[in-house]
Parts: sequence; structure tokens; C-alpha cells
Amino acid sequence: MSDNTKIISSEKQPSLNVTRIGQARAMPPVRGEALLRPLESIWIRLSGFVSRAFPVEFNPFAQLGAVANTMFIVALVTGILLLIWYSPSVNGAYDSVLAMQQSPYLVELLRSLHRYSSDVCILFIILHAFQMLGARKFGGARWVAWLSGMLLLGLVWMDGWTGYWLVWDERARQIALGTANFLDVLPFFPEPLLRSFLTNDGLNSLFFFIVFFIHMLIPMGVVAFLWIHIMRLNAARFFTSVRMGLALLGVLIITSLMFPATLAAPADMTVVPQDLQIDWLFMMPLWFTERLSGSVLWVVLFFTTVALWGIPWWLTKGNPEPAVVNEASCNGCTQCVQDCPFNAIDMIDLEEPRSGITEFARVNLDKCVGCGVCVGSCDSSSINQSTIPVMDVRKFVSQLEEDVRHVAFICAESAGERFPIDENGSCEALPGYRVVPVSCVGWVHMLTIERALRRGAEGVLVAGCGVDPACRSGADYTGSRLAGDREPWLRVDHVDPSKVIFVRFDRTDPKGLIDAAAAFRSGKPVVRMRKTTSPLKRGAAAAVVGLSLTASTVLLSDGPYQTPQMEHSAFVVSFKHAGDVVTSTTTDQVDDSDVLPHMRRERPVERIRVPVRLRITVDDSVHVLKSFNPGGLFDDGLSVGISELELPVGIHSLTVEIDNTSEADSWAYEWSGEMPFAKAQRRVLVFDEDGRFVLH
Repeated sequence: MSDNTKIISSEKQPSLNVTRIGQARAMPPVRGEALLRPLESIWIRLSGFVSRAFPVEFNPFAQLGAVANTMFIVALVTGILLLIWYSPSVNGAYDSVLAMQQSPYLVELLRSLHRYSSDVCILFIILHAFQMLGARKFGGARWVAWLSGMLLLGLVWMDGWTGYWLVWDERARQIALGTANFLDVLPFFPEPLLRSFLTNDGLNSLFFFIVFFIHMLIPMGVVAFLWIHIMRLNAARFFTSVRMGLALLGVLIITSLMFPATLAAPADMTVVPQDLQIDWLFMMPLWFTERLSGSVLWVVLFFTTVALWGIPWWLTKGNPEPAVVNEASCNGCTQCVQDCPFNAIDMIDLEEPRSGITEFARVNLDKCVGCGVCVGSCDSSSINQSTIPVMDVRKFVSQLEEDVRHVAFICAESAGERFPIDENGSCEALPGYRVVPVSCVGWVHMLTIERALRRGAEGVLVAGCGVDPACRSGADYTGSRLAGDREPWLRVDHVDPSKVIFVRFDRTDPKGLIDAAAAFRSGKPVVRMRKTTSPLKRGAAAAVVGLSLTASTVLLSDGPYQTPQMEHSAFVVSFKHAGDVVTSTTTDQVDDSDVLPHMRRERPVERIRVPVRLRITVDDSVHVLKSFNPGGLFDDGLSVGISELELPVGIHSLTVEIDNTSEADSWAYEWSGEMPFAKAQRRVLVFDEDGRFVLH
């Protein structure tokens, strides 16, 4: 608990200080929790629905991150194989992709697999982010995972963005123009990137290859940040199981055969496409790049980044209560290190070994999330949490009342989260039980259970959360300890194991927990976790999940998009030209006219490059009159200009004049002509460095 309030105290007699089981949760409260909890409920219900149909191993919603990683590998492998047929040049890229599409079987299948695996990868990253947001798993020590996760999302998106660029179809045209609009705000480029995308002849193969090179390098960054993302997790699952991976690959292959990846028309820089089919998972930013200026895009990016990266700090209220090790009594067994889900415990060498003990455990406060799993691992009771001391709990479960002969350890994130309790551990929803709320059932040490049974308890109920535990492996460890598969295990030679039952119900199924507790107390068979045993229902659930994911991927990867309506045509003039250099003698305020000529100070001569002026006349009316200053650090470089003029559809008489002299009435270069303009057509006139006009 963030305010360090004790869950249980024993100044005179042990009693609870909380009024609801959920108040024992490890994670501190967050701002906007009322909005986030419904989001979490969606994931819990969805994951629970799938888990009731088939094993957790095949539940994609219980392993969103692992599915995303597996799909990343599929995209990486298929992308490498596609290099055999792909030509990374602006002139050959589209034709090579078109040849892939027209090739039967393998090549077309590989391209479609590459497309859909990339889509599933970023889709599951987004779902994983919303899941973590809804579960409030971003505060305290989890800030590293949150920030690195946001970076991973950005890198994967950028890889997809550049990947679509490399196809060089109509969609790639819009991506290139949107990127140029965004980057041209930066002062790093000698000339606007937009100039490279005005005409088909102006496309730069070197720049295209740079985009290809970036697309190849990004996966290395993804791997690096993926390691950072999970480096604080113990026994982290990078990928799904082999069987689940093969199942996902099978679904992708079927999808690729039924809905091959599409290809738009080749890019034409002089024609603005009106209706497109785009991949909304990667190309959604087109809506912004085509409607906002570059400066506004940077402002939007800045505030979006600050908002997302700042979530661990501006939403979280306080920090979780960390575990503390009594170093003097620690026997150095290392079990807590093995069990800690977040790698928050280190073994430290003793300066003076004692009784064969050479090291002790120490909790890293920067990594601890307060789950309490280590408390349940410690045989010597050397690890404790100030909010729920082990010895106080053992006293509490040892002093049962005459009409309360059962003990229940209830996870604060389980189905009992909202159950009210009083100071004596009584709960109306669980009659006949003395209830002990815990942050995670992994907190419960087997000796605590044994003590309750030896002191008169007729049974002990341990209730954990669902298939996606809030404290990762804590619930699984408890099940293994009770089964005798993991230390410290329940000593069956000291107590009757039939008097202990472990159940798991997520917080959307309080009735399941109530029914299980009542059945256990009355000696009836207990449903430990909701399952669907009907083959028909399992098949229906599998079909719903498979079809939903497939439909979502296909629809999002090739959805309709309309560019900003262009009812007019456009005339664009672009030039890169040097203004004349003029000299001027600087003057100062010192009058040296009375000094002999040979003794007068030398006045410095300053060389200045004048701006290049542009005038555009349409149908005998001047529409554009601009000056473009020279570039370079010292304003001595070439002047670069781009001017776009909207024109009504029809035939227009045009005159373009450019001058690079200092004379205001002089126009050194002139072009004129009469031409038709069609709807959504862009006519581009380029004035090159040699003083020639070229119409495109």
C-alpha cells in the first residue's frame, strides 16, 4: 500500500486495518483509476473467455508480449528472405515488388507473411500497452519497462513506415511527402527534402537506399530495447511456446493465401491520389502529415511523447511498500532470489562468514514492486513487509473463534477484491472463514498454512488471481509449493494436504470464488478455475478468437483512406540558384578626412550574396512575388525555393520570372507558356542551377 498503512496490526490482539480485500494490493493507487479499471476488466474478461475454452498456452491474450515477439521474428525472417527478389533502388523497387506479387506460391506467400506478421506484431504491442495501462502496471520500478515499451512501439512503427516507403507505390508517395513535411522543419538539411519528391525525375536513389538501410537497422534497435524491456523480469518469456508459435504461423499462412498482400499503383509525383487502401496500423499518421504543417506535427509529437512517457509519474500516487531483509537472520539459501519475479533481490557476500553462511539477501529498492513473493520463499522468516508482518499474520490465523474454523488467504487482485471485511477478518461473502488479504498468494509461506492447521483450523483456502497474474509468477509458485514441486513446500507429514485447497478466480468472477469457498467448507467438490468442457463451446470459442484476430488484421492492414480532397490543380515552381555577389564598404563614425590619405584606416569590404527573387504571373495577374535568402551558415550559399500555387481546372497562361541580381526591376530569367490543368494534377516547373527551365 502506498501510504504504508498496516494491513494487520497486533498491539494487543491481531486485527485487520483494512475494510476491503483489494486494499492489500501491492501497486499504489493511481490517478484516474475509475477510468482505467473498466479497461482492465475488458482484458480480464477476454482472457478469461479464451482460457475457459483451451489451455493458457494457447491463449494469445494471456501472452500479448510473447505473441508480438514471435511475430517480430516471423517478420524478420521473411523480410530477410525477400531480399533475394527485392531491388533497393527507386527505379527498380516497384517492379521487383510487382514481380513478387505476380509470382505463384512461395514469393507472394513470403511477402504476405511479412506484411501480416508485421501487422500482428504492432497490433499486439498496442494491445499489450493498453493492457498494462488498464492494469496500472507502470508505476514504481515498472517505469523502465513502460518507457522501453513505448520506444519499442515507436521503433516497430518506424520500421513498418519505412517498409511501406520501400514499395514505392502511391502509398509510398504519400509517406515520402509526409516525412519530408515533418523533417523539413529541422535545420540540418542543406535544402528542403520536399524538393526531391516534386517530380519523378528528381527522385534520389541514394536517399532511397538510406531509407532501405534504416529499415534494415531498426530491428537491431528493437532487439536492444526488448532486452531493456524485460531485463528486470525473472524467467521472462520472450516467445510463445513452439506449439502456439506453429498455430499462429498456420493462421498467418491461411490468411496470406486467402488475402494476399495488396499493391497500389506505382508512385507518380505529379498526380495526387484521391482514394487509397492503406495499412492503418502503420500508416495512420498520414492523416496528420497531410493536414498539419511540419511545425504543428513536431508540437503534437512532443506533447504526445511527454504524455505517454510521463504516465509512470503523473498518474502514480506514491510507491509500493518494498520487502525488507533481516540480514542478521538470513541463512543465504538463495530461494528468494530464484523466486523474485522482478529480479529485485541480490546476494551479498558477508564480510565475516558465520556458521557456514557466506552471503545474505538484499532487496534492491529500485526494482522491488512490493509483491511479497519473496516473503513466501523465506524459511527463516528473514524477509518481511512492514504493512503485513509475517508473525502478526501467524498469530491472527492461530486465534480462531468457535464459529470460524476455516482460514482464507485472498489475493487482493482476485475475485475477492471488492469483498468487505472487518477487523476480525470476517467477510459476509465468505461465511465461516477468517480472511487474510494479501498482495499476492505467493506471499503465503507454507509454515503459515501449517500453523493455522495445527492451531485448530479445519481447512485453509488460498485464492489467487486469474491466468494473467498481477504479480507474474506468484500464484504459480504457490500451486507448486502446495503440490510439493517447489521449495518451500507444504510438509504433508505434518499436516493433512486435503485440508488445503488452492483456487484461482479473476476479479470478474466473484461468484466462482464464493461457490468454491462454500463447497470447500461443506466438504463438497470444488471448482478450482472456471473451464468450458463442452467440445462445441471450445470449438466456438476458438473460431471466434481466430476469426476476430484474422478479420482485425486483414481489415486494418488494407482499409480505405481518402486524401484531402483536391478539387483544383497545382502549379509548383522549384529552383536552386545562386544570387549575385555584391560588395559594400563598411563605414564608421570616425571622421578621418583631415588625415593624410596614406595614414587613413583601411575600410573593410564586405561581400554579400543577394537573395533570388521569384515572380509568377497567371492570366496576366501576379500571384506570387517572393525573395529567397541564400543558404549556408554564413548566408553565402545557394538560394533554394519552392512555391506552390493552386489553380482552377482549365487552361491557364503562365509566366515565371527569376532574378539573381540586386536590381529591383531586373528579371534575368523568364519562362512563359499556356497549358491545361486537370483535377488533382500537379504541374512542376524546375529551374536548375544552369539557368534552364524544365517542365514536368
